[in-house]
Amino acid sequence: MKVPFIEFDYELEANKKELSNLLEDHILNGDFIGGSNVEAFEQNLSKYLNVEYCVSVGNGTDALMIALAALNLEKKEVIVPSFSFFATSEAIVQVGLEPVFVDIDLKDCNIDVNKIEEKINENTGAILPVHLFGNSAEMKKIKEIADKYNLKIIEDVAQSFGTKYFNEPLGTIGDAGCFSFFPTKTLGAYGDGGAIVTNNEEIYKKCKMIKNHGAETKYLNEVFGYNSRLDSIQASILNLKLAKIDLWIDKRITAGKFYDKKLSSIEGIELLDNSYSTYNYYSFFIKEGRRDEFNNYLGEKGVSSAIYYPRTLPSLPAHGIKEKFSQAEKACEEIISIPIWPNIKKAQLDYICKVTQDFFS
Repeated sequence: MKVPFIEFDYELEANKKELSNLLEDHILNGDFIGGSNVEAFEQNLSKYLNVEYCVSVGNGTDALMIALAALNLEKKEVIVPSFSFFATSEAIVQVGLEPVFVDIDLKDCNIDVNKIEEKINENTGAILPVHLFGNSAEMKKIKEIADKYNLKIIEDVAQSFGTKYFNEPLGTIGDAGCFSFFPTKTLGAYGDGGAIVTNNEEIYKKCKMIKNHGAETKYLNEVFGYNSRLDSIQASILNLKLAKIDLWIDKRITAGKFYDKKLSSIEGIELLDNSYSTYNYYSFFIKEGRRDEFNNYLGEKGVSSAIYYPRTLPSLPAHGIKEKFSQAEKACEEIISIPIWPNIKKAQLDYICKVTQDFFS
Protein backbone atom coordinates (compact mmCIF):
# COMPACT_ATOMS: atom_id res chain seq x y z
CA MET A 1 0.00 0.00 0.00
CA LYS A 2 1.15 3.53 -0.77
CA VAL A 3 0.04 6.32 1.56
CA PRO A 4 0.72 9.96 0.57
CA PHE A 5 1.50 12.55 3.19
CA ILE A 6 -1.80 14.29 2.49
CA GLU A 7 -4.72 13.91 0.07
CA PHE A 8 -7.27 16.49 -1.10
CA ASP A 9 -9.76 14.24 -2.87
CA TYR A 10 -12.24 14.46 0.02
CA GLU A 11 -12.43 18.24 -0.48
CA LEU A 12 -13.20 17.82 -4.16
CA GLU A 13 -15.89 15.24 -3.40
CA ALA A 14 -17.50 17.53 -0.82
CA ASN A 15 -17.31 20.72 -2.87
CA LYS A 16 -17.08 19.79 -6.57
CA LYS A 17 -20.20 21.61 -7.75
CA GLU A 18 -19.60 24.67 -5.55
CA LEU A 19 -15.96 24.93 -6.68
CA SER A 20 -16.95 24.77 -10.33
CA ASN A 21 -19.65 27.40 -9.86
CA LEU A 22 -17.49 29.83 -7.88
CA LEU A 23 -14.64 29.64 -10.38
CA GLU A 24 -17.05 30.34 -13.24
CA ASP A 25 -18.54 33.28 -11.33
CA HIS A 26 -15.13 34.82 -10.68
CA ILE A 27 -14.10 34.54 -14.34
CA LEU A 28 -17.38 35.85 -15.73
CA ASN A 29 -17.41 38.79 -13.31
CA GLY A 30 -13.70 39.57 -13.57
CA ASP A 31 -13.55 39.21 -9.79
CA PHE A 32 -9.92 38.45 -8.94
CA ILE A 33 -8.57 41.07 -6.53
CA GLY A 34 -10.33 42.37 -3.41
CA GLY A 35 -14.08 42.80 -3.40
CA SER A 36 -17.02 41.28 -1.58
CA ASN A 37 -15.70 37.72 -1.36
CA VAL A 38 -12.55 38.84 0.46
CA GLU A 39 -14.60 41.01 2.80
CA ALA A 40 -16.99 38.12 3.45
CA PHE A 41 -14.11 35.82 4.34
CA GLU A 42 -12.63 38.37 6.74
CA GLN A 43 -16.03 38.74 8.42
CA ASN A 44 -16.62 34.98 8.56
CA LEU A 45 -13.18 34.29 9.99
CA SER A 46 -13.66 36.99 12.63
CA LYS A 47 -16.98 35.43 13.59
CA TYR A 48 -15.52 31.90 13.69
CA LEU A 49 -12.66 32.98 15.96
CA ASN A 50 -14.85 35.35 17.99
CA VAL A 51 -12.49 38.25 17.38
CA GLU A 52 -13.21 41.85 16.39
CA TYR A 53 -10.98 42.37 13.37
CA CYS A 54 -9.44 40.38 10.54
CA VAL A 55 -7.03 41.49 7.81
CA SER A 56 -6.45 39.02 4.98
CA VAL A 57 -2.98 38.97 3.40
CA GLY A 58 -0.99 37.08 0.79
CA ASN A 59 0.51 34.38 3.02
CA GLY A 60 1.48 33.49 6.57
CA THR A 61 4.93 35.08 6.38
CA ASP A 62 3.38 38.38 5.29
CA ALA A 63 0.96 38.09 8.21
CA LEU A 64 3.88 37.91 10.66
CA MET A 65 5.79 40.77 9.06
CA ILE A 66 2.79 43.07 8.81
CA ALA A 67 1.63 42.36 12.36
CA LEU A 68 5.13 43.01 13.72
CA ALA A 69 5.44 46.21 11.69
CA ALA A 70 2.04 47.40 12.92
CA LEU A 71 3.17 47.14 16.53
CA ASN A 72 5.92 49.71 15.83
CA LEU A 73 8.04 48.33 18.65
CA GLU A 74 10.49 50.77 20.22
CA LYS A 75 12.30 47.88 21.92
CA LYS A 76 13.72 45.74 19.16
CA GLU A 77 14.17 42.27 20.62
CA VAL A 78 11.47 39.65 20.07
CA ILE A 79 11.50 36.39 22.00
CA VAL A 80 10.84 33.38 19.80
CA PRO A 81 11.21 29.59 20.04
CA SER A 82 14.36 28.01 18.62
CA PHE A 83 12.33 25.30 16.85
CA SER A 84 9.98 26.38 14.06
CA PHE A 85 9.81 27.07 10.34
CA PHE A 86 12.25 29.75 9.20
CA ALA A 87 9.48 32.26 8.43
CA THR A 88 8.97 32.84 12.16
CA SER A 89 12.40 34.36 12.73
CA GLU A 90 12.77 35.63 9.16
CA ALA A 91 9.75 37.91 9.60
CA ILE A 92 11.28 39.43 12.72
CA VAL A 93 14.52 40.28 10.93
CA GLN A 94 12.77 41.58 7.81
CA VAL A 95 11.03 44.32 9.78
CA GLY A 96 14.24 45.46 11.48
CA LEU A 97 13.84 43.58 14.75
CA GLU A 98 16.07 41.00 16.42
CA PRO A 99 14.99 37.45 17.31
CA VAL A 100 16.05 36.20 20.73
CA PHE A 101 15.80 32.43 20.81
CA VAL A 102 14.48 30.29 23.65
CA ASP A 103 14.66 26.51 23.95
CA ILE A 104 11.53 24.37 23.66
CA ASP A 105 9.67 21.95 25.90
CA LEU A 106 9.75 18.48 24.34
CA LYS A 107 6.30 17.65 25.65
CA ASP A 108 4.78 19.63 22.76
CA CYS A 109 7.77 21.17 20.89
CA ASN A 110 6.57 24.67 21.78
CA ILE A 111 8.51 27.39 23.58
CA ASP A 112 9.58 26.48 27.13
CA VAL A 113 7.76 29.10 29.19
CA ASN A 114 10.09 28.51 32.13
CA LYS A 115 13.04 29.78 30.08
CA ILE A 116 11.50 32.97 28.74
CA GLU A 117 12.19 35.36 31.61
CA GLU A 118 15.94 34.72 31.59
CA LYS A 119 16.04 36.15 28.05
CA ILE A 120 14.11 39.33 28.87
CA ASN A 121 16.06 42.58 29.22
CA GLU A 122 15.61 46.32 28.69
CA ASN A 123 15.53 45.80 24.91
CA THR A 124 12.74 43.19 24.84
CA GLY A 125 9.59 44.36 23.09
CA ALA A 126 7.52 41.26 22.37
CA ILE A 127 7.07 37.50 22.60
CA LEU A 128 6.21 35.51 19.48
CA PRO A 129 5.00 32.04 20.52
CA VAL A 130 4.51 29.43 17.80
CA HIS A 131 1.78 26.81 18.12
CA LEU A 132 3.36 23.82 16.37
CA PHE A 133 1.71 20.73 14.87
CA GLY A 134 -1.77 21.71 16.09
CA ASN A 135 -0.62 22.01 19.72
CA SER A 136 -1.03 25.14 21.82
CA ALA A 137 1.83 26.85 23.59
CA GLU A 138 1.21 27.60 27.27
CA MET A 139 -0.51 30.92 26.67
CA LYS A 140 -1.58 31.49 30.29
CA LYS A 141 2.03 31.66 31.46
CA ILE A 142 3.13 33.60 28.38
CA LYS A 143 0.38 36.15 29.00
CA GLU A 144 1.45 36.49 32.64
CA ILE A 145 5.05 37.14 31.61
CA ALA A 146 4.02 39.62 28.93
CA ASP A 147 1.83 41.52 31.37
CA LYS A 148 4.60 41.56 34.00
CA TYR A 149 7.14 43.11 31.61
CA ASN A 150 4.71 45.10 29.44
CA LEU A 151 5.45 43.08 26.30
CA LYS A 152 3.36 42.55 23.18
CA ILE A 153 2.32 39.05 22.05
CA ILE A 154 2.09 37.99 18.41
CA GLU A 155 0.86 34.41 17.99
CA ASP A 156 2.08 32.31 15.07
CA VAL A 157 -0.91 30.05 14.45
CA ALA A 158 0.11 28.79 11.00
CA GLN A 159 -0.10 25.13 12.10
CA SER A 160 -2.91 25.29 14.64
CA PHE A 161 -6.04 26.74 13.09
CA GLY A 162 -9.05 25.79 15.19
CA THR A 163 -7.10 24.75 18.28
CA LYS A 164 -8.47 26.15 21.52
CA TYR A 165 -6.61 26.86 24.72
CA PHE A 166 -9.06 26.63 27.65
CA ASN A 167 -11.86 27.43 25.17
CA GLU A 168 -10.07 30.45 23.70
CA PRO A 169 -9.22 30.13 19.99
CA LEU A 170 -5.51 30.41 19.34
CA GLY A 171 -4.65 33.68 17.66
CA THR A 172 -7.08 35.65 19.83
CA ILE A 173 -5.18 35.52 23.14
CA GLY A 174 -2.27 37.84 22.30
CA ASP A 175 -2.26 41.28 20.72
CA ALA A 176 -2.43 39.74 17.25
CA GLY A 177 -2.66 36.29 15.73
CA CYS A 178 -1.14 35.30 12.38
CA PHE A 179 -2.49 32.52 10.18
CA SER A 180 -1.29 30.72 7.06
CA PHE A 181 -3.65 29.16 4.54
CA PHE A 182 -0.98 27.18 2.70
CA PRO A 183 -2.70 24.12 1.18
CA THR A 184 -1.40 21.63 3.77
CA LYS A 185 -2.76 23.63 6.71
CA THR A 186 -5.93 22.66 8.56
CA LEU A 187 -7.73 25.49 6.76
CA GLY A 188 -5.85 25.66 3.47
CA ALA A 189 -6.39 27.47 0.20
CA TYR A 190 -5.72 26.07 -3.27
CA GLY A 191 -2.80 28.43 -3.53
CA ASP A 192 -1.53 30.69 -0.78
CA GLY A 193 -3.06 33.04 1.74
CA GLY A 194 -2.86 34.36 5.26
CA ALA A 195 -4.62 36.52 7.80
CA ILE A 196 -4.05 38.65 10.89
CA VAL A 197 -6.67 38.84 13.63
CA THR A 198 -6.82 41.21 16.57
CA ASN A 199 -9.17 42.83 19.05
CA ASN A 200 -7.17 46.07 18.89
CA GLU A 201 -8.58 48.64 16.48
CA GLU A 202 -5.30 50.53 16.14
CA ILE A 203 -3.39 47.37 15.20
CA TYR A 204 -6.14 46.50 12.73
CA LYS A 205 -5.99 49.89 11.00
CA LYS A 206 -2.19 49.79 10.78
CA CYS A 207 -2.24 46.28 9.32
CA LYS A 208 -4.81 47.35 6.73
CA MET A 209 -2.57 50.25 5.74
CA ILE A 210 0.74 48.36 5.73
CA LYS A 211 -0.60 45.48 3.60
CA ASN A 212 -1.72 48.00 0.95
CA HIS A 213 1.55 49.80 0.17
CA GLY A 214 1.20 51.85 3.36
CA ALA A 215 -1.91 53.61 2.10
CA GLU A 216 -5.29 53.94 3.78
CA THR A 217 -6.51 56.10 0.91
CA LYS A 218 -5.53 55.19 -2.66
CA TYR A 219 -2.45 57.06 -3.89
CA LEU A 220 -1.90 58.62 -0.46
CA ASN A 221 0.90 56.40 0.88
CA GLU A 222 1.69 57.29 4.49
CA VAL A 223 4.32 54.64 5.30
CA PHE A 224 6.38 52.07 3.41
CA GLY A 225 4.37 48.88 3.34
CA TYR A 226 3.78 45.72 1.33
CA ASN A 227 1.68 44.52 -1.56
CA SER A 228 0.03 41.62 0.24
CA ARG A 229 -3.41 40.54 -0.87
CA LEU A 230 -5.51 37.41 -0.53
CA ASP A 231 -6.94 37.01 -4.02
CA SER A 232 -10.70 36.76 -4.26
CA ILE A 233 -10.77 33.23 -5.71
CA GLN A 234 -8.83 31.92 -2.72
CA ALA A 235 -11.13 33.91 -0.41
CA SER A 236 -14.16 32.17 -1.94
CA ILE A 237 -12.50 28.77 -1.58
CA LEU A 238 -11.64 29.50 2.05
CA ASN A 239 -15.20 30.64 2.72
CA LEU A 240 -16.45 27.35 1.30
CA LYS A 241 -14.03 25.31 3.40
CA LEU A 242 -14.56 27.35 6.56
CA ALA A 243 -18.21 26.30 6.57
CA LYS A 244 -17.08 22.65 6.89
CA ILE A 245 -13.99 23.14 9.02
CA ASP A 246 -15.43 21.91 12.34
CA LEU A 247 -16.37 18.58 10.77
CA TRP A 248 -12.93 18.24 9.22
CA ILE A 249 -11.18 19.16 12.46
CA ASP A 250 -13.23 16.53 14.31
CA LYS A 251 -12.10 13.95 11.75
CA ARG A 252 -8.47 15.02 12.17
CA ILE A 253 -8.81 14.60 15.93
CA THR A 254 -10.35 11.14 15.50
CA ALA A 255 -7.41 10.07 13.32
CA GLY A 256 -4.91 11.64 15.72
CA LYS A 257 -6.41 9.88 18.73
CA PHE A 258 -6.27 6.60 16.81
CA TYR A 259 -2.53 7.10 16.33
CA ASP A 260 -2.15 8.09 19.99
CA LYS A 261 -3.73 4.84 21.12
CA LYS A 262 -1.96 2.54 18.67
CA LEU A 263 1.53 4.02 18.92
CA SER A 264 1.71 4.84 22.63
CA SER A 265 2.71 1.31 23.65
CA ILE A 266 5.56 0.93 21.15
CA GLU A 267 8.95 0.98 22.82
CA GLY A 268 11.24 3.30 20.89
CA ILE A 269 8.57 5.94 20.28
CA GLU A 270 7.76 8.98 22.42
CA LEU A 271 4.52 10.80 21.69
CA LEU A 272 3.84 14.49 22.16
CA ASP A 273 1.28 15.77 24.62
CA ASN A 274 -1.64 16.25 22.23
CA SER A 275 -4.12 17.38 24.89
CA TYR A 276 -5.28 20.47 22.98
CA SER A 277 -4.25 19.37 19.50
CA THR A 278 -6.16 19.61 16.24
CA TYR A 279 -3.44 17.47 14.61
CA ASN A 280 -2.39 19.67 11.70
CA TYR A 281 0.54 17.25 11.60
CA TYR A 282 0.99 13.99 13.47
CA SER A 283 4.50 14.25 14.88
CA PHE A 284 6.40 12.17 17.42
CA PHE A 285 9.93 11.20 18.46
CA ILE A 286 11.97 8.19 17.41
CA LYS A 287 14.44 7.41 20.17
CA GLU A 288 17.91 5.79 20.26
CA GLY A 289 19.13 7.51 17.11
CA ARG A 290 16.88 5.52 14.77
CA ARG A 291 14.83 8.35 13.26
CA ASP A 292 16.51 8.39 9.86
CA GLU A 293 16.45 4.59 9.69
CA PHE A 294 12.74 4.62 10.46
CA ASN A 295 12.13 7.39 7.93
CA ASN A 296 13.81 5.32 5.21
CA TYR A 297 11.86 2.23 6.27
CA LEU A 298 8.56 4.09 5.90
CA GLY A 299 9.56 5.09 2.38
CA GLU A 300 10.39 1.50 1.49
CA LYS A 301 6.93 0.48 2.67
CA GLY A 302 5.20 3.19 0.66
CA VAL A 303 4.41 5.53 3.56
CA SER A 304 5.22 9.19 3.00
CA SER A 305 6.69 11.12 5.92
CA ALA A 306 8.31 14.45 6.71
CA ILE A 307 10.82 15.90 9.15
CA TYR A 308 9.74 19.19 10.72
CA TYR A 309 12.47 20.40 11.31
CA PRO A 310 16.01 19.13 10.66
CA ARG A 311 17.77 22.26 11.99
CA THR A 312 17.12 24.66 14.84
CA LEU A 313 16.41 28.23 13.78
CA PRO A 314 19.50 29.79 15.43
CA SER A 315 21.82 27.22 13.81
CA LEU A 316 20.70 28.09 10.27
CA PRO A 317 23.32 29.98 8.20
CA ALA A 318 21.07 33.04 7.98
CA HIS A 319 21.29 33.47 11.76
CA GLY A 320 24.61 31.74 12.44
CA ILE A 321 24.16 31.69 16.21
CA LYS A 322 26.43 29.28 18.08
CA GLU A 323 24.39 29.18 21.30
CA LYS A 324 23.14 25.66 22.02
CA PHE A 325 19.49 24.78 22.55
CA SER A 326 19.61 21.20 23.75
CA GLN A 327 15.91 20.37 23.62
CA ALA A 328 15.39 21.88 20.18
CA GLU A 329 18.47 20.03 18.92
CA LYS A 330 17.10 16.78 20.33
CA ALA A 331 13.80 17.41 18.53
CA CYS A 332 15.65 17.98 15.25
CA GLU A 333 17.36 14.60 15.66
CA GLU A 334 14.27 12.62 16.66
CA ILE A 335 11.10 14.22 15.27
CA ILE A 336 9.11 12.71 12.40
CA SER A 337 5.64 13.34 10.96
CA ILE A 338 3.38 10.74 9.35
CA PRO A 339 0.28 11.10 7.14
CA ILE A 340 -2.89 12.63 8.55
CA TRP A 341 -5.85 14.40 6.94
CA PRO A 342 -9.58 14.49 7.74
CA ASN A 343 -10.66 11.62 5.50
CA ILE A 344 -7.67 9.34 5.90
CA LYS A 345 -9.05 5.81 5.64
CA LYS A 346 -9.06 3.30 8.48
CA ALA A 347 -7.11 0.88 6.27
CA GLN A 348 -4.42 3.51 5.75
CA LEU A 349 -4.18 4.22 9.47
CA ASP A 350 -4.00 0.50 10.24
CA TYR A 351 -1.29 0.00 7.63
CA ILE A 352 0.87 2.88 8.92
CA CYS A 353 0.57 1.60 12.49
CA LYS A 354 1.43 -1.98 11.43
CA VAL A 355 4.48 -0.78 9.47
CA THR A 356 5.58 1.18 12.54
CA GLN A 357 5.04 -1.76 14.88
CA ASP A 358 6.93 -4.08 12.52
CA PHE A 359 9.93 -1.74 12.48
CA PHE A 360 10.25 -1.79 16.25
CA SER A 361 9.44 -5.48 16.77
